[in-house]
Amino acid sequence: MKGVLKGHKRHLAKAITLVESKSLSKREDADKLLNSILPYTGNSIRLGISGVPGVGKSTFIESFGKFLTSINKKVAVLAVDPSSKISGGSILGDKTRMQELAKDHDAFIRPSPSDESLGGVARKTRESMLICEAAGFDIIIVETVGVGQSEIEVASMVDCFTLLQLPGAGDELQGIKKGIM
Repeated sequence: MKGVLKGHKRHLAKAITLVESKSLSKREDADKLLNSILPYTGNSIRLGISGVPGVGKSTFIESFGKFLTSINKKVAVLAVDPSSKISGGSILGDKTRMQELAKDHDAFIRPSPSDESLGGVARKTRESMLICEAAGFDIIIVETVGVGQSEIEVASMVDCFTLLQLPGAGDELQGIKKGIM
């Protein structure tokens, strides 16, 4: 816990891995960790970024994240990648699209598989956000998997939700359907 509270990235990554673990033997340790950090949470701004695949979520986050670190803000990015229904694996490639931000001392990027969770987020996204808050990040950005109109789970987890759209996508009927919009 001390490493997390000091903002050490290696400890932060290990804590998120512990919480994301499906192993029953690690569940008790994960619960203890979460309970111990709760008093240190609640001071971060949480942002959700969503949109269709290829709209530029990672590119936007890298640019925005670099701006935030340039004004002395600590930024954590929780990037959720889709899991294959066939293999169960996930490429976890969003971090490779944010190479400059990944090198920034004041940024932390954690890709996580969706594990076929609905809503565009991972099973333990909320818990991962708490860990990042306890680590002292000013801004936590959650990047959803590429989503359609009904995956809006992230909106209930964040202070500000942004939907990125392609220019000219859809018509008046799409606007009436709303969903994520």
